[in-house]
Amino acid sequence: MAADQLSFLDLEPEAPVRKPTRPRARRSAPARPPAPTRSTELTAGEVLIEHRYPSALEFLREHGPDAVAVLSILIADADLVDGRLVAAASTRGVAERLGFMSKDSAHRRLRQLCRAGVLEALPSTGAMDPPTYVVHLDGTGITVTHPAR
Repeated sequence: MAADQLSFLDLEPEAPVRKPTRPRARRSAPARPPAPTRSTELTAGEVLIEHRYPSALEFLREHGPDAVAVLSILIADADLVDGRLVAAASTRGVAERLGFMSKDSAHRRLRQLCRAGVLEALPSTGAMDPPTYVVHLDGTGITVTHPAR
């Protein structure tokens, strides 16, 4: 054996390693954050969109999460006109607001919602104006609350 080589027997033992200890279980109930208080007061520009289950879950299962996301964007931008929710939105605008969807996918979801009767396309007012839709939320499990005007 060469002089510069050591065998395992010649090495000094390492310092003993302490095993990590688990924290003791809490004797009292774990602290919970306070329940958020639900404020029913909305300020201008705010919209409260609620998904009421199980009907909202059925809508989600039937149309998919992308369609629900597109519908939420339309609802958030919609105005109350004669007691109806009216939203003006282009497919590019919806895709940009979501950030995870292409304009083609947004267009397919808008057509899907129109076929389902959730969106009703209104006649175009001008060549450069974005399409305008009336949003019908009956049977979707989704409710909208706008601030009192």
